[in-house]
Amino acid sequence: MSSSDSRGDAAALLYLVPFAASAVYGLYLWARGGISALLPTTVYLAVARDPYVFLVGSFAVLAGVVLDVGSAEPASRQAKAKSTGNILQSIAVASLILALGGAWYANGFVHISATVTDFMVARYTVIFPAMIVFLSYLLTVQFKAESVLNTKFAGVILILLAPAAVYEIGKRDTAGGLTVALVLVVGGIWLFLRKAKTPAEPVPQ
Repeated sequence: MSSSDSRGDAAALLYLVPFAASAVYGLYLWARGGISALLPTTVYLAVARDPYVFLVGSFAVLAGVVLDVGSAEPASRQAKAKSTGNILQSIAVASLILALGGAWYANGFVHISATVTDFMVARYTVIFPAMIVFLSYLLTVQFKAESVLNTKFAGVILILLAPAAVYEIGKRDTAGGLTVALVLVVGGIWLFLRKAKTPAEPVPQ
C-alpha cells in the first residue's frame, strides 16, 4: 500500500471521529443514568453542548482534510481539494440529519416543536455543520474577491448567524430567537445548495 493510500484511509477514519465521539459519549451517559426506551433529552443536550466532543470532532476533520489533500500529487491537488470539499458537505448534511434525528428520538418521535427547540439550543448541532460547510467552501472556491459575493458564501454566513440569534434574541424572547435561527438555517441551506446562474454566452455576430 502506497503512502498516499495510507493517508487517504487515515483521513476516512478521521472523518468518522465526530460521529463516533458523540455516539460513545452519549452511550456512556445513557448507560450511567439507566438505559431506557427513549434517549433522555438531558443526554442528547449534554452531548450536543459538550465543548470537548465538538473540539475532538473538529480537529479530527481538520486533520483528515490535511491528510486527504496532502496525499494528492501537486498537479492534482486542486481537484483533490474540490473532492474533499464535497466529502465535507456530506459530513455536514449527515451531522444535521443525525442531530435532528437524535432530537426527534429524544422527544418520542412526536413533539416536533420540542424537537426543533432542542436541536437549536443544543449549540454545536448548528455550529459544527456550519463550520464544516464553511471549510468546504474554502476548499472548493477560487480565492477571488468576487467569490465572497456568491450565494454559497451568503448561505454559510446565514447558517453561522443562527447560534447568535438563539442566544442574543433568545435572551429577550425564546420563541423569537428560535424562529429567527430556524429561518437563518433554512435560508442558508437554500442559498448554499442553490446553483449560481452562469452568464449567457455572447451571440456570434
